[in-house]
Amino acid sequence: SLLVVQLGPRVTEETVLGRLEGVPCGVSAAVDGLAGVPRAVELAVATVRATGAEATGPVRLSDAWLDVLAARAGHFASHLADDVLGGLRAAGVPAAERERLLETVRAHLAGSGSIAETARALYCHRNTVQQRFARFHELTGRDIRRPEDAALLALALRAREDAAG
Repeated sequence: SLLVVQLGPRVTEETVLGRLEGVPCGVSAAVDGLAGVPRAVELAVATVRATGAEATGPVRLSDAWLDVLAARAGHFASHLADDVLGGLRAAGVPAAERERLLETVRAHLAGSGSIAETARALYCHRNTVQQRFARFHELTGRDIRRPEDAALLALALRAREDAAG
């Protein structure tokens, strides 16, 4: 199904989203004129496909770009995940350590980027977080505190999650 809505003074995006509460659907940015509708539809469809079973209501494209990019990357997504995260599979790295490092990176990416906030979220000391970041960097060559690496890690993790299931 497809719904295209013309917004106006009495029909706002918030009103429409409120009425769609509980309906899994993708929501693209508003466009000016009919020429932008095909692209908006494509992005809305990509959004709902990328978020899939996780969606319990409307999902804005602006909140789902990582999901959309990872889903649309095709076979490149698995190559990205392997390239960025492959060092975690190094010989001698126990699975528990791998998961602890990934948990720390995920918590950091989900937060504000503050080490103190990450430590609070994981119920550990900030030095523990810094030690995990150092170990992650040692294994992967990626520094979560560097914006470009953080962006790659966020996309690689999303691609890995998509591939897993």
